[in-house]
Amino acid sequence: MESENDFRYSITAFSGSITVEWVFGNKNHINQTMQFETLINFFPPLSEVFMNWQRDEPQEFFRTIIHTFQTQAAYNSICSANFPESGLNKEAIDKVNDLAKSISSFSPLLIPVILWLHDIGRYVNRQIHNEKSAEMITEMALLENRGLSAQEIILIKKVVQYHLLIGTLYTGESSYLSFEPLLMDKEFKTILNDESSIKLFINSLTLFTMIDVWGYHINDISQTMIDNYIDIRDEMSEIFVGVNDIDQLMEGLREKSRKHIDWRLMGFMLAFSKIGTKPHLTIDFYSKKINDSFKRYTEREALSIDWHEFKNQYLNKIDQVQFKYGLGVLIPLSYGGTGRKMHLTVDTEINPNLLHLLVNINNRIKNEENLNTECIADELWNVVFVGFPPWNRDTNFHEILNTPGQIEEIVKSGKVSVNKQEGVNILTIDYSNFWCDIT
Repeated sequence: MESENDFRYSITAFSGSITVEWVFGNKNHINQTMQFETLINFFPPLSEVFMNWQRDEPQEFFRTIIHTFQTQAAYNSICSANFPESGLNKEAIDKVNDLAKSISSFSPLLIPVILWLHDIGRYVNRQIHNEKSAEMITEMALLENRGLSAQEIILIKKVVQYHLLIGTLYTGESSYLSFEPLLMDKEFKTILNDESSIKLFINSLTLFTMIDVWGYHINDISQTMIDNYIDIRDEMSEIFVGVNDIDQLMEGLREKSRKHIDWRLMGFMLAFSKIGTKPHLTIDFYSKKINDSFKRYTEREALSIDWHEFKNQYLNKIDQVQFKYGLGVLIPLSYGGTGRKMHLTVDTEINPNLLHLLVNINNRIKNEENLNTECIADELWNVVFVGFPPWNRDTNFHEILNTPGQIEEIVKSGKVSVNKQEGVNILTIDYSNFWCDIT
């Protein structure tokens, strides 16, 4: 029987042995490696989960396991401050290395365990896999009797549970109000009420978000992206650290959300992955594209209003909106289509129908909150997009979206439901009846 101290030493040593070179050399047979068996030996209840997953969804299983090992390799490269595969310079790597050191000085196994366990729930429910992963950690007692402190256990579970928050905030899919569930989470109060714990949580969530990207694409983060992630970390610290009053925290989240709408629109133009990659792709460049699109939209709709008033009047509910699977529609809608149209140049014009879709969603939410007694007014709305085609499929989808009156009809046909337990409204917009393949 492994002692508690043996687990701490062994899991840290094992995790630190995974390299980018090893992952690249074992991708095609990773489930047959000694390292994969060792991982299962650390968390025996996962043996059956992995066996069933490999049987039922082999492609998804292998993709997730490779991703998991690659996150570990990326973390090790960051900790060693030697990550040539990332394509980043020393200054950028050092920023992430400083973040990693601040966490590992508290507990060297914190991030490795988070990385090993963050995606185990994908087999149970891919759509809410972060929540399922956290549930499995508890239900399978994966961290019990391992010599971990109560602070380590709660940090691991909560980073896993909320590991999508900063990523979706950065892409524009969600606003700062997406952090509201943390304030309602009774278990999270132990973190919220302890300044060292909330700092560790925010730092760990930020570091995890960057590593999660590297787990899919080893050179897909720019220095500008790192700076932006660090800025989000600083803004979250400004809101949460040293503040225990829920009302004050909520006001801080609302204030940040109001200022976040412009960045969300930039995210729908792929700014989150493109900004800083070319000299012309700057914040000012994307802001000008938004302004140009806004002018064309107001001219088309015969609106006499400035951008600030427009956001307050026509997009005042978008702060509450957290898009689920929305980028598959919002990004190509911005560009008017897929393929070559999605290459942003100096001459690219952003489709005014992006604003039109958001305005119609905003109006639908206002109407539901006013007329639907089941809805929870002024609370979060999960706006779920389903039934849209993949980008590489030849369809008339974007032609239909740009047909006058079509966006109104699509949003009007959406179905509203309410999850009382989680305190969230849901608007599901199904596009499946509004397009067909081109033959």
